[in-house]
Amino acid sequence: MINIIFYKFKEQFKSALYYTIGLISYTVMIVALFPSISSVKIDYLQQLPENLIKFFGSDSASIMTFNGFISLEFLSLFFVLIIAFFIGSSAGATIAGSKERKTLDFQLSQPISRPTLIISETIVGLIYTMFFVIMTSASIYLSGKIFGVSINDNGLIAFTLVATLFLWAIYGIAIFLSSIMANKIAVAGATVSIVMAFYIFTALTSIITKFNNFDKLSIFYTYNPQKLLENGHIHIHQIEALIVIFIIGIVASIVFFNKKDV
Repeated sequence: MINIIFYKFKEQFKSALYYTIGLISYTVMIVALFPSISSVKIDYLQQLPENLIKFFGSDSASIMTFNGFISLEFLSLFFVLIIAFFIGSSAGATIAGSKERKTLDFQLSQPISRPTLIISETIVGLIYTMFFVIMTSASIYLSGKIFGVSINDNGLIAFTLVATLFLWAIYGIAIFLSSIMANKIAVAGATVSIVMAFYIFTALTSIITKFNNFDKLSIFYTYNPQKLLENGHIHIHQIEALIVIFIIGIVASIVFFNKKDV
């Protein structure tokens, strides 16, 4: 297992480095823009349609605060989609990608069980995912210090924890897709599509009154970066839900993979 983990770390290092550089660069740019945006006399963001603002996880009352601004411009959707694509690619390479490259037979001929193979590669994906979140949060904190933007430390810690678990739950979905789909790109595309579908559904529940009570049906119910940054409050039952989604995804992928002919 240790050899597999080190090999996968090395294999994914270059792409993970590019993702990290991109996330840090975009985070710094967003934080650096906020002082200029907040000092503009005409709050142009507040002129946007209320439903459009709600679609991106904010509201007109808080959109000119830093927490509302960075959630609208980055954390609510763009940040999630970027990492979701990496997650889909990483999880997709575990089973579907290996089968597509015709290397799965060789891997399984080694003295290692199928569950061990999945768990080993999952550990790598989870660590890289956590690293992306930590580096993004660190960039927000350090950029805030540099550009004079006030950051709620407790809120940033809460965001880091919840965002990590939220993305791990998405990894659980992605690894399950990898066990039932044919190739890596299909898994990555399906993962991003599912995430986007959940996001749109959550946005509709906030825009359409008759759908308000259905917001709990989406995984995005557990992830609200603006509120996390503002008050630093973590709902335990939402954390439990994310952990359950992740565990179900891993267990289901092992079950399907064990039954699959390769």
